[in-house]
Amino acid sequence: MPLLQHMKLAHKFLILGLVALVMVAIPTGLYFKRSFSDIQVAQRELLGTGPLVALNKVIQFSQTHRGMSASMLNGNEELAARRPALRDKLNTAISAMEGEFATAGVSPALQKRWADLKQSWVTLEQSVAGRSINVAESTQRHTQIITAQLQLGEELLDEFGLSLEPHADTYALVRATMVDMPWLAENLGIMRAMGSGFLTKATAPPEGKATLRALSKRALELQASMFRQVGIATSVNPRMQVALQAPSEANRAAVDKTLALANDGVINATELNMPAVAYFDAFTQTIDGLFAFNSLAMQTMVGELQARLQTESRILGVVALLLLCGLLAAVWLSWAFIRSITEPVNDALQLAHAVSQGDLRVKVQAYGDNELGQLMQALASMRDKLAHVVQQVRQGSEAVATASVEIAQGDNDLSSRTESQASALEQTSASMEELGAAVQQNAVSAQRANQLAQAASAVAVKGGDVVGQVVHTMKDINESSQRIADIIGVIDGIAFQTNILALNAAVEAARAGEQGRGFAVVASEVRSLAGRSAEAAKEIKGLISASVQRVEHGTQLVDQAGSTMDEVVASIREVSQIVGEISSSSKEQADGVAQVVEAVAQMDKTTQQNAALVEEIAAAATSLSQQSQGLVDTVSVFKL
Repeated sequence: MPLLQHMKLAHKFLILGLVALVMVAIPTGLYFKRSFSDIQVAQRELLGTGPLVALNKVIQFSQTHRGMSASMLNGNEELAARRPALRDKLNTAISAMEGEFATAGVSPALQKRWADLKQSWVTLEQSVAGRSINVAESTQRHTQIITAQLQLGEELLDEFGLSLEPHADTYALVRATMVDMPWLAENLGIMRAMGSGFLTKATAPPEGKATLRALSKRALELQASMFRQVGIATSVNPRMQVALQAPSEANRAAVDKTLALANDGVINATELNMPAVAYFDAFTQTIDGLFAFNSLAMQTMVGELQARLQTESRILGVVALLLLCGLLAAVWLSWAFIRSITEPVNDALQLAHAVSQGDLRVKVQAYGDNELGQLMQALASMRDKLAHVVQQVRQGSEAVATASVEIAQGDNDLSSRTESQASALEQTSASMEELGAAVQQNAVSAQRANQLAQAASAVAVKGGDVVGQVVHTMKDINESSQRIADIIGVIDGIAFQTNILALNAAVEAARAGEQGRGFAVVASEVRSLAGRSAEAAKEIKGLISASVQRVEHGTQLVDQAGSTMDEVVASIREVSQIVGEISSSSKEQADGVAQVVEAVAQMDKTTQQNAALVEEIAAAATSLSQQSQGLVDTVSVFKL
């Protein structure tokens, strides 16, 4: 899902935690709601016990007042004297009950009903005190008020939830003490009022006895129901059994004894001779015993309700504490689990960001041997290997950069030297061209000298025939000697210049190194030839000097011309031979210089090619240096 792909792990775990919390919160909320409802029910029930106990006290005194009023109206002054005190107790009980009603917050409807009953009671009490009503009306009106009080008690049971008590023991006890016992006391109270009235008058009509018999039967039924409910409560709750079993049996026996007294003294008696006060006190004692048992049962029930309330509150508190502890533990464990996942992921993310930014110094924390720990170990191994590779690349790139810089510098130096060498070769080539031209000129002069020497030889051969023309010939020889001297001077200059050029060529060949080795050999040969030419020119010069001297002394030698002509011819032949050698040497020298010029031109071409190659190498070295520097800059981003 696209949404999940954009959510962080913490948010995903938070959503899972919230879902789990909702799943736990729903049954927990229902449990707490039920528990709070039970506590509220118990509190409401406990709150209703106060008004009910107070109402029972009012009913008790109202029933007693009914009996005393009947006896008083029948003329029993002893009971009449005890009535005002009972009235005051009843009024005090009424005030106490009204306080309980206010404390418990009894509904306005029930309080209004009680206000009406109270007004009825005030009116009735005034009528009884003034003896303005008869016994039957007093008993009837008392009974109506008491019946309304009993019905008010049942409505209080409904209002405070005691009639729907969910527990069997307290429900049975409520039925026994709040329903059966008040009606049992009411029946006994009516029997007390009617029986004491009959005994006061010492007569009982048949319908009166029938009413007492019906009331006795109903009292037995109510007694059986009441103590059956008490038995249920005590059988279910051991604490109730301890507190109520003995008083229950005693009250059962007291009720039986009182009903037997009514049967023997009034219902089945032929003569009513039992003292009314004794009858009244016996019934009053039994009824008071029932109300005392009712108070004890109510106290027991209140204790049970309080214990139940405490137990439920304690259980609720313990459950809440356990849930809180469980929630805190779950939150802590969730937080720990989330951190155990998010921390390695965050560290891995930081490592990835650091590596992407070139920082390989980030340390990876160990996270155990689980999947995330293995992931972090793999990332740490990757970082270490990457750092090792980057370090090697950095070292290699730095070495390549240094070497490329050195190569570039060397190529630049080589390029500079090559350019210098090319320039020197150009100069050498120009010098060699000049040398070639001079040598060529020397060869031409040598050929010309050879021709002259041959002509001189021919003239010498014919000398004997043209002795007569010796003077003229000697002049020609003198002139030719002068010209030869000039040519020889030229040859000598050429030889000297050739020697200098050969020396320069040898120096330049030495500078050229391995490539100039062939040129050095040629230069050496040229120098050798130049030396030979200089030596030949020197010899020719000497010969020419001798010839000039002879010409100068020609006059003296004319006489010896015939005898020395052979020598002259031989000398001329030798000169012709030497000039031939000079001509041959000059030709060889010209060929050698041409070869030197060609070699220098080839060297210049090669040097130019080398210079271009050096420039290419220099450019390649510069590019390599730039690339290696870029590689160094790229690798320098990584921090080791």
